[in-house]
Amino acid sequence: MPTFIPPYLGEEIKSNAEKKMYNVLQELDLKYAYILHSLGLPKHNHKAYGEIDFVIVCEYGVACLEIKGGRVECRDGNWYFIDRYGIERTKHEGPFAQVVGNMYSLDKILKDKFHNSNRLSNIAMACGVVFPDIRFEYNGQECIPEITFDKSTSDITEYIKNIFGYWEKIKYKDKAKLSIQDIKNIVNFLRGDFVFVPMLSDRLNDVERKLVRLTYEQTQLVQALSMNAHLMIEGKAGTGKTLLATDYAKKRAEEGKKVLYLTFNKNLSNNVNAQIGGIENLKVINIHALFGEYVQVDNEKLNANPNKYFSEELPEEVLDYLSVLSDSEIDQLNYDVLVMDEGQDILKPSYLYPLDTVLKGGFDKGYWAIFYDSDQNIYNPEYDAGMEIINGFHSAHFKLRINCRNTIQIGTYSSLLSGIKLDEFIRENGEEVIKLSYKTVEECKKKIDDILEEFKKENVSLRDVVFLAPHRYKNSILSEMEIEVNELGKPEIDKNIPYFSTIQGFKGLDSKIVILVDIETIKPENYSRFIYIAGTRARTLLYVVASDEFWNIKK
Repeated sequence: MPTFIPPYLGEEIKSNAEKKMYNVLQELDLKYAYILHSLGLPKHNHKAYGEIDFVIVCEYGVACLEIKGGRVECRDGNWYFIDRYGIERTKHEGPFAQVVGNMYSLDKILKDKFHNSNRLSNIAMACGVVFPDIRFEYNGQECIPEITFDKSTSDITEYIKNIFGYWEKIKYKDKAKLSIQDIKNIVNFLRGDFVFVPMLSDRLNDVERKLVRLTYEQTQLVQALSMNAHLMIEGKAGTGKTLLATDYAKKRAEEGKKVLYLTFNKNLSNNVNAQIGGIENLKVINIHALFGEYVQVDNEKLNANPNKYFSEELPEEVLDYLSVLSDSEIDQLNYDVLVMDEGQDILKPSYLYPLDTVLKGGFDKGYWAIFYDSDQNIYNPEYDAGMEIINGFHSAHFKLRINCRNTIQIGTYSSLLSGIKLDEFIRENGEEVIKLSYKTVEECKKKIDDILEEFKKENVSLRDVVFLAPHRYKNSILSEMEIEVNELGKPEIDKNIPYFSTIQGFKGLDSKIVILVDIETIKPENYSRFIYIAGTRARTLLYVVASDEFWNIKK
């Protein structure tokens, strides 16, 4: 995927044709390609000011694209452009003359800038005209079929190669390919004339606003299903399960229902409580804390074998306690609605039996909604048995397919690195995932310190940053480097430093920025799910930090 600058289309872009072409350019398969949108030309050869819709900088050189949407006509030497609303605009200069003029103007600008550089003093240039809405079959004198992209063009990569080939024969002969550094030097220069280059904090905030709107779309869908007593809501990471679960729980509580919102992860229940706590009739709690309200926790058994105690012994003690209560005592404990978040971790027989008792009417006749993702199951070896029990009760199944947390870059990278396919439709474009490599702990510390300093310069709050690792902080490389953090679940030591959590402890949560560390130490049997969970916690920006040795293995 090429690198876009800006990394997404701002809301000020009204052209539907440019939006279409932006999506087409996502498929461009050229090494180290950069795509600049809406490049201003204050030093145009023939105008006071010019503008190029898209500029592509790649190994072949620099290409300018002019985008023309809607219906296009040429009559008596004038060009007529009719948009989707039927509004007609007339121009004396056609798109081919326009883009060629832009190309030569940009060529002169680059030559003036790099005239002292042996490699960049004579860059290969190209240009093309794009009609994304129509088949352009007009063959007038000023048209150039060889540089035309229209609705019938199927391969954007071949098209870009072809326009470079066309202009090489016409004017730019025998040009050497650009190196990675050449490309970066050109892009860094052109970026200075950019129409819209917001600060990192502004870019991240803009992406977040769009993701929130996607969440609203899904809320509407789930509300349409709320007339069903039994709901099974499945969705991959990033599809907004927690947001939808809280919305569903709040609405049932507002109706006067007594609602139990149940999680497996204590940090998640704390976070949900912080967001929606204080609503009458709504109890948010993790399952072990709930069980601890019914029977006293046996610290001796807990210390002897925590996993066995929480998964087997404690649930059995709770079931024994509930079985001897009178009907009136059970009525006092009963909830009208049960909402399970992280359902994949809770769906085990030993948990379901006591929950069947505290839910009014049980799973058969009671009201419940379960939000789950089997790919995030890292705690529950009895998931299949639990699912078999739940599937024994008639329920409405709904699969969330719209990712409302992650950008295209984060979702795609997390899928590739983890090997777990994200088949939902990811809409929002954003910042590239940044992969950091290091040889020594000292080098790693410098790179992370530089990242945090850059955040401060770009007005990004460090409270929007969370470090994720497979182990606790004391066993993490961050501790070795003495990077200060607020450990999630512990009292804050400073309000202006990042947070830290284990990957397991951050399930169900998310952060604007995630820096993933210590991935070399993940056990092979846990690797895919841990990477999948960790990467998809990032809403707008993801860093993945690992040793040179790790990245060499992953090549």
